[in-house]
Amino acid sequence: MAYIKIFGIKSTVKKAVDCITNPDKTDEQNLVSSYGCSPETADLTFAMTAELGKDNVMEKGDNLAWHMIISFKPDEITDPNVAHEIATKIADATLKGKHEYVLSTHVDKDHVHCHLIFNATNFVDYHKYVSNKRNYHKICKLSNRICREYGLEESMPTGQKAKSYKENMEHKRGNSWKAKLKYNVDRAIWSSVSFDEFLMKMKGAGYEIRQGKYLAFRAPNQKHFTNVITLGAYYAEDSILRRLEKNRHKARIPQNASFKVRMFVQMTSYVADGNRSGFDQWARKNNLKEAAKTFCYLSQHNLLNYEEFQNHISDLEASIQATDDQILQTQKAIQNQKIIKKHCEVYRACRDVVCAEKDAPDKALYRKQYQAEYQLHDVTLKELAELGIHKLPSSEKLQQQQLELEEELASAKKEKQDFLKQQKTLQVIEHNFDAMIREAGIKVPEKEPSPKTQEDILS
Repeated sequence: MAYIKIFGIKSTVKKAVDCITNPDKTDEQNLVSSYGCSPETADLTFAMTAELGKDNVMEKGDNLAWHMIISFKPDEITDPNVAHEIATKIADATLKGKHEYVLSTHVDKDHVHCHLIFNATNFVDYHKYVSNKRNYHKICKLSNRICREYGLEESMPTGQKAKSYKENMEHKRGNSWKAKLKYNVDRAIWSSVSFDEFLMKMKGAGYEIRQGKYLAFRAPNQKHFTNVITLGAYYAEDSILRRLEKNRHKARIPQNASFKVRMFVQMTSYVADGNRSGFDQWARKNNLKEAAKTFCYLSQHNLLNYEEFQNHISDLEASIQATDDQILQTQKAIQNQKIIKKHCEVYRACRDVVCAEKDAPDKALYRKQYQAEYQLHDVTLKELAELGIHKLPSSEKLQQQQLELEEELASAKKEKQDFLKQQKTLQVIEHNFDAMIREAGIKVPEKEPSPKTQEDILS
């Protein structure tokens, strides 16, 4: 598990960064990384971003940075590089590429732990990071998910309230007021398109309604009202409104006959012996209908040859992989573009200070007064050169390039969704195609086991 603590830094960013990047604790700084800044000048970069934020009227709070500690149990992770990789994923998922940060992994204790110091002001829209219980629980959820990917325990609190012993026992007996309320709320939402209609159906189900700060219901013979917020986030009032909005969208779409191909029904499943004959008759008719749809699909796409059909599946999988690579590459390009844009803004601000030196009466005193800006000017110029920027582009050009990359990313994601829909259809077609071949007495060629199960296809 990754245990997480976070607290603010109000004045000593330089001291804190120097402490977490101590070579004696970080394997001679081999376990130090950064984003959007250099560890040596992180405090100056943070201060410049905050100064630009003041110009954009986003000054709020007195924290200059935030310090997050990510700790692991003793002997849980033996390789500090793995811990650093996990901490990097947590940092990237939490900050979403908007805040500069310095990350280090310490190996001086009996347990591996990581220190993350990130700028309180983000360099995209200059809003400040807000540390509260809700955001902490979001970090914990992200941490639990990433730890699960690495086979680690996930025990950080996520803000979800557990059931009491009494409530759990009543739920098992089928007497829980909350379980019954969830069922009736779901039923009312499924058949409603507006909030008023939803309330009317809840009233028709026998519930008394109380609308105040939070929506609450009381069933007949129930002593107290049940607040919907206690049922979970899925049943909160804003979530109910979103679900009703989806219903309104569905109601506007004409419900035509479905030509979607579905899986053949297994003749010996899901039915008791007493209803066997009727079920078998229905299943045969259903499978005949699905076989016709399968044959039509294969004919329309010229895939009646089994080998060509398998090649088509392989081509689709290759297209999905290529789209994944394109999405990853575009996301990296967008992050790179944000960093370039940020560096250009910092460089312009520092360049104005450097250019103003010629008008200063005492140049030595001026350079001493603006020593931080001079240092940041040189570091930023070097970082821009490493990013391949030798001529400073305009802000409009950088913004246009970022918009084009975001459009390209949206297009690639939509293309991937279309490919995944095709893949899901082909998996059903393949299942039916194999059944039709076996029914004809032809041996189906052996295939490598698919990562998707039949339950995944049906879901």
